[in-house]
Amino acid sequence: MEGLLLRASLLLAEGAGADALETAYEQFKTVVGTILPIVIAVVLLLGMFFGISLGIKFAKAEDAEARDKAKGQLINLAIGIGVAAVIMIVAHVLVQNNVFRGLFNFDSASSFKLLG
Repeated sequence: MEGLLLRASLLLAEGAGADALETAYEQFKTVVGTILPIVIAVVLLLGMFFGISLGIKFAKAEDAEARDKAKGQLINLAIGIGVAAVIMIVAHVLVQNNVFRGLFNFDSASSFKLLG
């Protein structure tokens, strides 16, 4: 395994892997840019259906205890959807602004330290 890592790091140090790293980063951006909006839509859609069911439960509640429980669940649902949406939007913005590019950069000095 160490030999494989050493050969890979030497190839990258010679510049052979620069195009491969750029391609890998562009594929990463494409995958995240494609999947993240779908995940956002699914979370919001599921939240909407769950919210409708909780709203019906709240409307049908006959005593104050059941109404308070449904109200608390609605509040938790709103907080959960809000937090999930903010996290996904922030992740999307970070990817589109090349914040994660550093994960795909190659620094030969640091790789040789890792290999020993």
